[in-house]
Amino acid sequence: MKKASYKVALGGIASALCLTLMFLTAVFPVLSMTMPLFAGMLMIVVAIEVSPSWAIMTYAASALLSFFITPDKDAWMFFAFLFGYYPILKMVLDKKKIKPLVWLCKLAVYNVAIVVIFYISMNILGTTDLVDEFGFLHQWLIPVLLIAANLLFFLYELCLSLVTEAYMKWFRPTFLRKFK
Repeated sequence: MKKASYKVALGGIASALCLTLMFLTAVFPVLSMTMPLFAGMLMIVVAIEVSPSWAIMTYAASALLSFFITPDKDAWMFFAFLFGYYPILKMVLDKKKIKPLVWLCKLAVYNVAIVVIFYISMNILGTTDLVDEFGFLHQWLIPVLLIAANLLFFLYELCLSLVTEAYMKWFRPTFLRKFK
């Protein structure tokens, strides 16, 4: 069992790195969709080194704090509603034996999160610029974006699997064995 100081330190470092990445969306607005993704990948480290429940607490603290320091609220929403917790959920679900049910659950969580983010962005934050630019084609915009998001989901799944594998098989044995 890991010491409490180790858990708190790792959670604090992961939260600080998440907050730094989220704040970078103000400096580099073009990274507003990738920084939440990278910030969420830090939760993999916490889940592996401590536990998934500790990673959830780290995610919750990071999401709450990033709400206050992230000027790009769309980036914050992607972190808070999808990319922050999804790597942890993926690790837990991948341990289950019934793969079709696991994939169905992953797709359902992903699609619900995308729809919630889009709804909040359009109706609460009032970012209707994208829909307005499409004019009469706006009725096709949502289905096309949802199909594109689902195609990107499989790429995101692959990337998460590769990052987790690289961490377990390369980074952890190479760098962290010196500290154990």
